[in-house]
Amino acid sequence: MASNTRWQASVVLLVMTACDGDSTVAGVGGSGGQVVFPGPLGPIAAVTPTETDRFATSGTCNQCHLAGDSELMHDPQTEEDLSPGYQWRSSMMALAARDPYYLAVFKEQLDVAEGADSVAALCTRCHSPAGSEELRASGDHLGLEELLTGSSPAANLGRDGVTCTLCHQIGDRDLGDVESFTGGFEVGFDREMFGPYEAPVSDPMQFFVEYTPTFSEHIASSELCATCHTVITPVMQAGEHVGDFVEQAPYFEWQNSSYEGESTCQQCHLPRTDAAGTPIVTPIATYPDPLGSREPFGVHSFEGANAYMLTMFARNVEWSGSGLDSAELDGAAARSVRHLETAAELSIASPVAESGLTVLAVTVTNRTGHKLPTGYPGRRLWLHVRAEDDGGAVLFESGRWNDAGSIVDDAGAPLDGEGELLPHRDVVSSPAEVALWESVPGGWSDEPVLLPLAAVAYAKDNRILPEGWSDSGPWTQWTHPVGVGSDATYGPGSDTVEYRLPSSAASVTVDLVYQSVPPAHVEHIANVPSAAAVRFTEMAAALPPLPVVIASAERGL
Repeated sequence: MASNTRWQASVVLLVMTACDGDSTVAGVGGSGGQVVFPGPLGPIAAVTPTETDRFATSGTCNQCHLAGDSELMHDPQTEEDLSPGYQWRSSMMALAARDPYYLAVFKEQLDVAEGADSVAALCTRCHSPAGSEELRASGDHLGLEELLTGSSPAANLGRDGVTCTLCHQIGDRDLGDVESFTGGFEVGFDREMFGPYEAPVSDPMQFFVEYTPTFSEHIASSELCATCHTVITPVMQAGEHVGDFVEQAPYFEWQNSSYEGESTCQQCHLPRTDAAGTPIVTPIATYPDPLGSREPFGVHSFEGANAYMLTMFARNVEWSGSGLDSAELDGAAARSVRHLETAAELSIASPVAESGLTVLAVTVTNRTGHKLPTGYPGRRLWLHVRAEDDGGAVLFESGRWNDAGSIVDDAGAPLDGEGELLPHRDVVSSPAEVALWESVPGGWSDEPVLLPLAAVAYAKDNRILPEGWSDSGPWTQWTHPVGVGSDATYGPGSDTVEYRLPSSAASVTVDLVYQSVPPAHVEHIANVPSAAAVRFTEMAAALPPLPVVIASAERGL
């Protein structure tokens, strides 16, 4: 309770005073002393159209790959614009360099790191990849201030996020090998734009933008995505590199699943059907006309799980410098919620009477090709279980949350403040216990840590395994579960939790909920004296990270 109250107090103080001057003095801090907070991070600069010998900002591609008023590349049912340029621009890929949560963590990591240059190079490599690659050839890197406000070609390319000419120029070299991970992609100097279609029409692209469309199967492979979505960070001790920590590895998880060989990242995250479920068949550009139709057509919406951040962008459009309106970003957030709703299934077994209690087994089945949840540590999934008597009175409730998004007990006290490590549960018999699936990085003493480069190993990783997972499968030295104990119902594809309810319970409702940013992370950032942290704290105060219900089930008892 104390830590949550401290966070709420610091949020209120920052919101009241940070906008009125250049600094704020708050009686908050790790040692309880005063901390001087700067004003909030100012607006991020817009992207100025930029072209170099290898890269171009997305507007160059949008000349032909943004549908606009054309009848091409639209959903026949909803008339939604399905063109690559339109769908991409409101995705987290396009907004990767502007993510206020990322910027707050990036700045704190820079401030505490021994080698700030190496941190900057690491953190911009995948969030601002074209800008990073533009400078890497000369041995330089993209700094945070230059990324946010600079006018150089690298800064503009970096602010364009994970942009078209970066992804489509990644070559088929060492993909899937360790060297390709953590932004180890390679981009050549031949201005080849790789695509999944054979015999591309090359003249228009060569004439207008001096790129050559080139067929290659690797552009539709999971190994391409793995270059940035497999992040391995160094474990440092006394200035020495003593090990490695796998911060995120959906590709490793996918390889150790029944989905490997059956479907790729792109098939799930770039949907190929329209609103009616019909495969999309359309030209992929508005010029030349006529241009033959292509199938499959992957909608570049890059649907994922971060509806919260997309909604935050929708509430802060002027600050973000994206040039998008709130409605478009809200639409992208809604697509993410719909995508989340396909991630899992819930089932409730028949109740059993035992020792004066009603015992109920709830099973969560993972319907994704990776762990659930996956990606950046902190993303979490839990069960909200509510049992009522015949009159509708609540007899038992586990997994309830407060207005800040924190999980609370029956008295409303937060259970998940900063530094807390909630254990894996195979049996829940109290409102103070919760079935929660998450990955929690740990430090040298197994204590939870929030900064990526402070992690040594996982203190907990009980995320639900994908179907087909094997203990002897690939990469398990890095991706094995941590903290599940002897839970016999935790296994490939699902986990079952036993709930012990009062015998007088007449009905039960179960919600599976997802949260992309835990309040403990917001609490930590609220105490960090940087402009990026102040800005994110203000945004989170106005839009707390409440969980999203992604599956529900109910049963009479």
